[in-house]
Amino acid sequence: MGKKIYISADIEGVTGVVHFDEVERNKDDFGMFRKFMTREVNAAIKGALDAGADEIVVRDAHGDARNILPDELHRSARLWRGWADTPLSMMEGIDESFDAVMFIGYHAAADIPDATLKHTMSGRVAEVHLNNILMAEAGLNAVMAGLFNVPVIFVSGDRAVCEYSKQTFTNIETVSVKEGKGAAAINMHPETACELIRKHAAKSLMQLDQYKPFQPKPPYTFNVRYRREHSAFKAQFYPGATRTDSNTISFKSDNLMDCLTFFYYCMG
Repeated sequence: MGKKIYISADIEGVTGVVHFDEVERNKDDFGMFRKFMTREVNAAIKGALDAGADEIVVRDAHGDARNILPDELHRSARLWRGWADTPLSMMEGIDESFDAVMFIGYHAAADIPDATLKHTMSGRVAEVHLNNILMAEAGLNAVMAGLFNVPVIFVSGDRAVCEYSKQTFTNIETVSVKEGKGAAAINMHPETACELIRKHAAKSLMQLDQYKPFQPKPPYTFNVRYRREHSAFKAQFYPGATRTDSNTISFKSDNLMDCLTFFYYCMG
């Protein structure tokens, strides 16, 4: 029986990307790196197909969500493009019907050393913790998949996010396409990156029974530390939020979706 796969794709973790000018629309280099993003997503699609997937949904999850080139995307996949503006954000469209999730082009959380273009959803956010677990975007999005009992089985991106994923999740298959060095990075050749992504995406799906959804236990405490005091001042007025210091807001609930909704509306 075939498998239904959800792929959430970012761009900062794509090989070659080392500067925000390369991932922003209307900048000279954006056209090239959106092609690289599309190719890495295609590699994951091919790997999933190699391992027996028969339905694949790709969520373009960067910026304005209009980065992946639709005419160059593998024809076996459907593309979720643009924002519906729900708290699921980079995971819009995920539900219980999926068997597994893959993350492509992902990056590390804000303030992680030796990471490329690190941030957590918004440049205004310095640090996010859920029940004292550091939340990179990979962590937040894995939590969203876990709400629907779907495991994350594969991550590609920079070395920092791959190491984070191995430390945070019970089990995960990864491909590190580059390694951050200060503001620079040592990058894998795009063709080599795609070959490895295809190989390890297939491997992860073929051993699907080894993975478990990422599901932190209630009660939930969600802490957001902002870079600017003004962001915390504003967020403290969200119902149920508590300001714990000049730059930090805490939100507690037994309902995880309430926490994710808080973060969605209070990212800064």
